[in-house]
Amino acid sequence: MSIMSRLHNLFCYSLLVLLGMASPLGHSVTPDDGLELAVSQSGVGLLDSDSGDVHIGLTPEQYEAGLRRLEKDLEARYARAHANDRQHLAAQLHVIQSHLQGVKQSYQKHIEDLTTRIVQLESIRGQVPDDLLDRTQQALADGDNRQVEQLLQQLETRSANVNTITAEINYQRCQIAKDEIRYRQASTLCRSAAQLTPDRTDYLSDLAGLAYTLGEYDKAVGYYEQALANSLKTVGEDHPDVAISRNNLGTVWDAMGDYKKAIGYYEQALASDIKTFGENHPDVAIDRNNLGMAWYALGDYKKAIVYLEQALASDIKTYGENNLQVAAYYNNLAGAWYALDDYAKSHEYLDQALKIFENTLGENHPDTRRVRASYQQLQSDMEGREKESGALE
Repeated sequence: MSIMSRLHNLFCYSLLVLLGMASPLGHSVTPDDGLELAVSQSGVGLLDSDSGDVHIGLTPEQYEAGLRRLEKDLEARYARAHANDRQHLAAQLHVIQSHLQGVKQSYQKHIEDLTTRIVQLESIRGQVPDDLLDRTQQALADGDNRQVEQLLQQLETRSANVNTITAEINYQRCQIAKDEIRYRQASTLCRSAAQLTPDRTDYLSDLAGLAYTLGEYDKAVGYYEQALANSLKTVGEDHPDVAISRNNLGTVWDAMGDYKKAIGYYEQALASDIKTFGENHPDVAIDRNNLGMAWYALGDYKKAIVYLEQALASDIKTYGENNLQVAAYYNNLAGAWYALDDYAKSHEYLDQALKIFENTLGENHPDTRRVRASYQQLQSDMEGREKESGALE
């Protein structure tokens, strides 16, 4: 039993890393935003907007150097921290080290996030001086957090305490704090933004995600419920934002161990996403994966496998075989077949997951090492079973 529990945690780990909480609402860049990003292999891109051009100036080398400075700072803080704070700092350090191990993918995601935040700042254009806003956007594109902070302060001074502007400035500061793994400060800033403009679903969703990260699940539920109520009021029952809020609520209830309540939210999200996107959309696959893992937690492994297989088949069509999300589904299926005592099937799926992790993240990435540890443990269990079988004969 102890081996099975340990393997369950290891098999399921990539679900937390790769799927986790859905992206905050309202933050995707669409053609309607009026800005378009092109990122070259060197990392230099361009945002075109009606107000002028914003060049993405943060290079991959600068991004990696920033991560290494942050890693050193966290290591120093960990060394002098009290025992009660070390677990939280260790988790933060793991995030940075994971980014460094998969720095190419991490850099591209960071550029996408910067783009989203530049777009977000457009919401206050016309209420603050254009030249100051342009400089703030460019500093953000350059990854110069210190200059961004100074310019945000100037924007706030020039805004005459207009709630919507103050809220957006606090939201932008929240994102900088998240970049620097200062989650508690980020939470305080996002809370201020959400309190000033409670109708902003994106602020609430980010605040909920931070509460989840900090293990404050009751608060996360409350914020996600507010986000869901806002979305239902503004966009209606079958909008993707509503499905995201429900999926996020399911994830929090899942973390709290109330799997039946989680399943209720996941099922609503799945029904809505199938109606909106069709059967083979990545969001539908995530809904099915999450349902599968919740049924797994309730001990209904066969039902779990049905959902996990559907998620796997869908994402193979979407992404092909060599994709981390596909690897997560292989990984979770390995755990489900192990729970059914089918070691051969479990080995088949875990072997596929390990190959994708090694090809995509490299052999020494922390997540690759975790999957490899599960794989080695499974091989040991299979050898032990063969010896027992031989002895009985």
